Amino acid sequence: MRLASRASAWACWWLGLGAAGITCAQTMPDAPTPEILEVRINGQSQSSPRPLLRRGAQWLAAASDLEAWRLVKPATPALHREGSDYYDLRALPGAQVRLDEGTQSLELTVPAEAFASGTVQANASDRPPLSPSAFGAFLNYDLALQHDREGTRASGYFDAAASGEWGLAGTSFVVGQSAFGGRGATRLDSYFRRDDPARLTRLTVGDSVTQAAAWSTPFRFGGVQFGTRFGLQPGYISYPMPTLRGGAAVPSAVEVYVNDTLRYQRRVDAGPFAISDVPVLTGAGEMRFAVTDALGVQRTVTTPYYVSSNLLRTGLSDYSLEAGWTRLRYGERSFDYGPPFVAGTWRYGVNDGVTVEARGEASARSQTAGAGVTWVWGTVGEFSLHGAASRSRDGGTGRLWRAAYTRTSDEWNFSVSRQVASRGFTQIAWHDSPVHTNAQTQVFAGRSLGRYGTLGASHTQLRYNTGEHIGVTTASWSIGVGGNAWLGTYVARTRQDGQRPTTSVGVSLTFALGERRHASLSLQRETGGRQSAVAEVMQQPPGDMGWGYRLRAAGGENARSEAAVDWRGRYGMFSAEAARAQGQTAVRLRASGAVGFAGGLGFATRQSDDAFALVTVPGAANVKVYRENQPWTTTDSEGRAVVSGLRAYEPNHISIDNADLPIEAQVRSDALRVVPRYKGVAQASFDIARDTVANVTVLLPDGSPLPPGIDVARPARGTSLLSGFNGLVSVDDPQPRENFEARWKGGHCRFTLGAPDRAAGALPSMGPYRCEPVSSPAR
Repeated sequence: MRLASRASAWACWWLGLGAAGITCAQTMPDAPTPEILEVRINGQSQSSPRPLLRRGAQWLAAASDLEAWRLVKPATPALHREGSDYYDLRALPGAQVRLDEGTQSLELTVPAEAFASGTVQANASDRPPLSPSAFGAFLNYDLALQHDREGTRASGYFDAAASGEWGLAGTSFVVGQSAFGGRGATRLDSYFRRDDPARLTRLTVGDSVTQAAAWSTPFRFGGVQFGTRFGLQPGYISYPMPTLRGGAAVPSAVEVYVNDTLRYQRRVDAGPFAISDVPVLTGAGEMRFAVTDALGVQRTVTTPYYVSSNLLRTGLSDYSLEAGWTRLRYGERSFDYGPPFVAGTWRYGVNDGVTVEARGEASARSQTAGAGVTWVWGTVGEFSLHGAASRSRDGGTGRLWRAAYTRTSDEWNFSVSRQVASRGFTQIAWHDSPVHTNAQTQVFAGRSLGRYGTLGASHTQLRYNTGEHIGVTTASWSIGVGGNAWLGTYVARTRQDGQRPTTSVGVSLTFALGERRHASLSLQRETGGRQSAVAEVMQQPPGDMGWGYRLRAAGGENARSEAAVDWRGRYGMFSAEAARAQGQTAVRLRASGAVGFAGGLGFATRQSDDAFALVTVPGAANVKVYRENQPWTTTDSEGRAVVSGLRAYEPNHISIDNADLPIEAQVRSDALRVVPRYKGVAQASFDIARDTVANVTVLLPDGSPLPPGIDVARPARGTSLLSGFNGLVSVDDPQPRENFEARWKGGHCRFTLGAPDRAAGALPSMGPYRCEPVSSPAR
C-alpha cells in the first residue's frame, strides 16, 4: 500500500486539498481520498492517468471523465465537490471494478450498454455546391425529310432554351405535319423554371403537367406550379432505409452484408451503435452484420427488412401546388386552353412505416378531393388504401376507392390492385376526354428460377365509362442461353366486348454479337392462323464518333423490310432510312443536333437535354478537353470550348491535357468538378499561371563559362538551380537585383541579375553576368 499512499498524497496536493488546509491525515475515514490511477476500460487503456476519488469501496470519477470515456452517467451523482459532479463507477450498468496495486491501475469492465450510443450513415456523401452559371442559349433540332407515294414532306422538332443564374426559360414547337395531326408550326410547351436544390423545390411558370396522386390522372395545363423535387439532389433518398443496431464492448470492426453481398464496413467505438442508410435494393431482403473485436472474436446478427420507395422518411413532406388553365388539344393547337382550376397534392411520412397522402382539385365544372395511406407491415409487403369523392356542376356526385398490395424480393414479385369509380365520379383530367377508365384490376406475379430463367404472369381487367370491358391475361418465360443469347416465350389471351377472344403465342431469340451489335429472331402466331416472323440485325454507333446500322425483315401478315444507317459525329447525328411494304417504298433522312451561344462563344454539338459547361483555359488554344476522361473537344484561339451532355445537379469531371499547354504555362489543377443546373451553362475555368523563364549566361571571373552541373542557390527563395552547358542557367520568374550563389569543389562565387526584358517573350536571354568570387571565412 506504500505506492498507493504516496500516489494519494500527491493526488491530495494535485486536487488542491492541501491549499484548503486539509491534509490526507486530517480526512475522516469516510471522506473521499484522491488517487491518480491508470484507467483501463474493458482492457483498453485510456489516454492518460486520471485523478479519482476513493471513498470506502466506492471509486468516484468526474463527469468530464465519463464523457471523455463515452460512458453513460448514472442518474444521480455520488458527490458534488468544487463545482463538479462525481459518479460511483459501480453504479454503471453491469460494471465490475478492480484495483491493481502492482500497476497502480483501475480495471473497469462494463457491457456495451454502459457506453453512449453512436450513429453513422453508411451512405453519407457530401453535396457539392452548384457551379457558377454563365448566360447561355441553345436550340435542339430534329429534322426529317420523307418521300413516299404521297409525295415529299419535311418536318422538324425544335427545343429552345436560355438560362443563367436567374433560372431557365424555354419553349418547344413542331413544324410540318406532327404526329398529332397538326400542320404548319405548332407550339408545344413554353415555361420559366427556377430550381432551388438546397430546399428541393421547383417553381414553374407556364406550361407544365400536374403531379398526380395514386388514384388521379395527371393533365397538362398552363399556369403556375410550385412544389418538391427530390431529384434536384441526385442521390437523395426520400424513402426510409433500414437501420442496423448493435453494440460492442471495445472498439471493433463492423461489416454489413445485404443478401450476402458486402455493402459497408468501418470501425465503431465501444458502446451501442446504429448504422443508418445502408445501401439496399427496394423490396424484401436480409441484412447481416458481423462485429469483430481486436482479438478476432466475431459476432454475427441477421435481420430481415422491407424497403418501399413509395414511403417517405419520418417527418418528410412532398407537395405540389398548381393553378392555371387546362391545356386542350396539345400538339394540334398552340394556344388552346380550357377553364381555370386550382389543385394541390401533399404527402407526409408519419413514421418510417406509414405515409399519408391528400389531393384536391377544383374548377368551375367539378371539385374532387381524396386521401390515402401507404404502409409497410414488417416483411409482409406494402399496402395502400385510397378514397376520393367528387361533385360536378350539374349536382352529380361520385366516389372512388383504390386498394393495392405489393411484395418484391429476389425470388418472388407479386402485386395486386383494384380501383373502382362510381358512375358520377369525375376529375379534371376526364372533362375533355370522351373515354376514360372507371374500373381496373391488375395482378402480376413473377418468379426467379435462377439459371432456369424467369417466369411471369399477369392479368388486367378494364371497364370504361362507355360500358366496354377489356381483359388481357399473359404468361411468359425467359432464360439466358450460352452466355450471349436470350430466349423468351409468351402466351397472351385478350377478351373484349363484342369480339371473339384472341390468343397469341410468341417466341424470340436474341444474340449479342459484340459490344454494340446484336441480332434477333421472333415468331408469333394468333387465333385464326395468322402468323408473322421478324428478323433484325442492329449495330449501335459508338459513343464518341462512328457508324451504326439496322436491317429488319418481317414476313407474314405484316410483311415489311427496312434498312437504316446512322452516323454519330461531334456536331450531331444523321441517319438514312428506307422501308418497303405492300409494294410501296418510302425513304427518310434525319438530322439532329444543337446550336447555341454561351459566354460569347457560338457552338454546335449533339442534341442535349441536360446541361453544358463553358470551359476556359486562358490564352491556350487547341487544348484537348475531356469529359469523364473521354476526349470531347478542343479550345478555340482564345482558350474557350463548350462541353455538352453534362448531368444536371451532379458532379461532372472535366479535364484538359497538360501536354497541350504552352511551356511557360502552369495549371493549378488539370481537372475540375462541375455541377451545372438543368439546361444551364456551368463555368469551368482552369487557373493558368504563366511564369517567365530566362536563359541566364554566367561567366567566371576569368571570362570562361560557368561549368555545367554546378549547384546555383537562390537564397531569397530557399531553392537551387543547376547550371547547364555554356554557362547557361534557366531561371524561372527572374527578378531585378536578385542574388544567386554558385558553389562547387574549390569554388564559390556570387552574381546579381539585372532587369529582365519582358518584351522578349516567355524565354528571354539575360547576361552575361560575371560571378564574383566569395572568399571563405577564416577558420
